[in-house]
Amino acid sequence: MKLGVVSDQHGNIVSITQPGDVGDKVSGIMKAGVAPGKGQTFHEIDLPKELEKVNLLDIHKGYKVDLKKGTLTKG
Repeated sequence: MKLGVVSDQHGNIVSITQPGDVGDKVSGIMKAGVAPGKGQTFHEIDLPKELEKVNLLDIHKGYKVDLKKGTLTKG
């Protein structure tokens, strides 16, 4: 599973999203995106299997982005 994560320059998570898939049917939902602010970076991160059942809010509160590896790390 992939996550869209915006972090600051220290790897602190500012926002986290999970892309949805509506398949080939029209859902009526507009596409939305994330625009990082000054000093922020957007990362597309492969979520490790052990975190797939963890609530996104818990990931937001308990993890950081390893800026060199582009992965999540406990923080």
